[in-house]
Amino acid sequence: MVLLAVTLAILLLLAGTLALRVPISLLTRNIDMPPAVLAVQGSVGDGRALLEGGYALRWDSRLLMLPLPHLRSDTVLEGGDTRLTGWASAGLRGFAVVDLSGRAGPGLARLIPGAWTCEMSATVRDVSLRWGWRDAAAGGNVATPAGICTEGTRQANIPSLQINLSQVGKDGLATLSSDGQPPMARIRLGRDRIIDIAIEPTAAEIFTALPRGGPITLQLPF
Repeated sequence: MVLLAVTLAILLLLAGTLALRVPISLLTRNIDMPPAVLAVQGSVGDGRALLEGGYALRWDSRLLMLPLPHLRSDTVLEGGDTRLTGWASAGLRGFAVVDLSGRAGPGLARLIPGAWTCEMSATVRDVSLRWGWRDAAAGGNVATPAGICTEGTRQANIPSLQINLSQVGKDGLATLSSDGQPPMARIRLGRDRIIDIAIEPTAAEIFTALPRGGPITLQLPF
């Protein structure tokens, strides 16, 4: 049995090593990529995606066998106003983004269709998100200073904001608040593949597109 297990591990490692050399373009040519993705280059193991606005997402992947087989990818997202580093994993235990830190510039929001244009940059500190078969988890912090956001002729003065990520039981939790104020919204990521969103009425005082009644609750399966 030990010999069989070792043999299977070696075969799996060889298969994974070969898979890392597959050109990424072969895997994405039949996928409808987001409009912001201009090109993908390299392989599954070492490549990059070129994005609008001069941004680039680079990855360097390797197959690890312990504690269970999984793919780990060290990633860097950078551009003129942005540099975020971290790593991601996918395998038998689930999916995770870990140790994401750096600065996210206002140009990133322009890659999202319909997003407001803002002048602020976000500071990202040790953000981690994990979803597994048994539980979910989150940690870290995202902070933005006060500034102005616009959409067409509409303009909004946004105060400084904080997104704190934590774990509650077997779920991951993200809490949005402004300095010295009660939480405006909570997003809960559950292992049952449900995202629960609760938006408090006070959020409409900052984000005027939201209705003032409430609270608003949403459930999004994934």
